[in-house]
Amino acid sequence: MESQVFLVRFTTMKIAIVGAGIFGGTVAIKLAEAGFGVDLFEKEGDILQAASGINQYRLHRGYHYPRSKETALSSKRAEESFRRDYGEAVIDQHEHYYCIAKEKSRVSGADFLKFCYDCELEHEKAELPHVKNHLIDFTVRGKEAVIDPNKLRAIAREKILKNKINLLLNQVFEHNQIDDYDAVVNCAYANLNSIFENMPEAKQNYQFELCEKMVLRLPEKFKNKSIVVLDGPFFCIDPYSDTGFHVMGNVVHAIHVTNVGHFPHIPKEFRPLMNRGIVKNPQITNVAKLLESAAYFMPEIRKAEHVGSMYTIRTVLPDVDHTDERPTLVTRVNDKIINVFSGKLGNCVEAAEEVLNLVKN
Repeated sequence: MESQVFLVRFTTMKIAIVGAGIFGGTVAIKLAEAGFGVDLFEKEGDILQAASGINQYRLHRGYHYPRSKETALSSKRAEESFRRDYGEAVIDQHEHYYCIAKEKSRVSGADFLKFCYDCELEHEKAELPHVKNHLIDFTVRGKEAVIDPNKLRAIAREKILKNKINLLLNQVFEHNQIDDYDAVVNCAYANLNSIFENMPEAKQNYQFELCEKMVLRLPEKFKNKSIVVLDGPFFCIDPYSDTGFHVMGNVVHAIHVTNVGHFPHIPKEFRPLMNRGIVKNPQITNVAKLLESAAYFMPEIRKAEHVGSMYTIRTVLPDVDHTDERPTLVTRVNDKIINVFSGKLGNCVEAAEEVLNLVKN
């Protein structure tokens, strides 16, 4: 009888989820599976269109964060729940290497090795013919995977349909709609402050980075290789699902604009490029700078073909450059609103389960 009472209470509750990235979508799915009525708002024309669909596509297990043990352990822990819910989108057959630069790195090879041991991250010493090894202090082959963004989107969409979630695409959730719902879960990532127009005390500062992710066709020797140079102003390349292409990121040159405040600053010349998937022959690109920076370590990357670039906003906490921490934060703003600040993509299921517990209690 008690469980029936709970079910009735849940099914009569109406909840709005703001943002249909992988965090908002997963929150909506978990709440709907528990019996709640869910409206899922997304300002774009499809789910997982912004940072959830434009990133490095790596299912992090922690190797990338030797200066933030908390981020590393959180990523490693969250992998299990992500694979449980979205395992069909995970690709395991690639090789993953982390190279610690001899110069300008914030950690040494010895520091990184200790970090791997402390976090119990599987690793084996390696030497890559792809890089100038005299510039590298230490290289390990780790155990990681990449995510196929199209499969991830398809799985999320199927779960949304199966659970009869009311998906509202091309619709911006307005602050005056808050009173229409019993609860609102804010998963709007770069636009978290948008619903707080009449609640200035709830607004927070974030660091917004307008990023370019380059899609490259690399020489055959790079096939199925993920290579990350740490831990400073360096680069990474990761296989782009099963396309045969790679995605390249760079700590410095991939970021066109940075601002700290309530909302991202997007110059007008970038607006037609944002969250539009692969843009071929973009008029604004740092491809030459990214390739030249990477060529210092990997000369053959100069042979890369630039297929196109993807542009989106990455949102991080301000003033964390010294640790590079990327926490996922689920917080209750008041008795109606829950904020979800998204860290690493792999933490989405854990965050959704935390939201479910808050709503139920």
